[in-house]
Amino acid sequence: MSLTIPAFVQFQGTLFPLRGLWRSEPPEGDRFVNAEIDWGTLSGPPGVSCVQFQLSGNSPVAFSQIAAISVDNSRSGVDVDFIFPDSGFLLTVPAHNQGVYPVFTNALTFYVNAPGSSVGDVTIAQILNSVPPPVAIQPSSEQQQISITGQNIANGTYPVIGSGINGTLNGFNIPWTAQSGIGSVSISLVDGTGRQLWYGIIYGTTTLQNGTFTQTGLTLRFRNGINLVVGGNTLAGGTVSANLYYSVP
Repeated sequence: MSLTIPAFVQFQGTLFPLRGLWRSEPPEGDRFVNAEIDWGTLSGPPGVSCVQFQLSGNSPVAFSQIAAISVDNSRSGVDVDFIFPDSGFLLTVPAHNQGVYPVFTNALTFYVNAPGSSVGDVTIAQILNSVPPPVAIQPSSEQQQISITGQNIANGTYPVIGSGINGTLNGFNIPWTAQSGIGSVSISLVDGTGRQLWYGIIYGTTTLQNGTFTQTGLTLRFRNGINLVVGGNTLAGGTVSANLYYSVP
């Protein structure tokens, strides 16, 4: 079977060979350090979502190398990046996931960044100086569900997820009925900060009708709960319910 090479340009950068550590036994023996990052409580200027680690400076354990990282990001609603500037290696661990990952670096300094993180997001990492045996870790699938049922379609705000709860909206279904009559009504999901997460419109007809708004596979962050908001109602009547599926945080 022949291969077709697409149009290309020659790589112009210098290729520096770095020492591979996957079979390098550390002189200090197999060791690891544990770090928990509570993203919503970082000290520093507002909006900072990046943490620097220096194993040569702020660790009491003698480390000669970093070969792997075990990351538990199951309690975080945002992706987390592990950045190693010396080699340009970038490891991204998705939200609500965990695993053991080899890393490619010759340095003892690296950065962990979680853009969009907020109070309640937590990442735990074990930094290893050797590559452990293969470990099977199932991705986190923890999800919660909450409902309100049979609300009259009347302009107003109806709490679904209570205030004080931050998390990630994973999906929803919103069943509704509308009595006959020409008109319309807007239905939206709004978090406790006033951020609109979703918006839909029901249009009236000359007969009784019903339907369901459904969304799955979402990763919409919310803060301080979620409300079902009904507005602009000119229908003769009807009902609306809401079933929300979410993860905390």
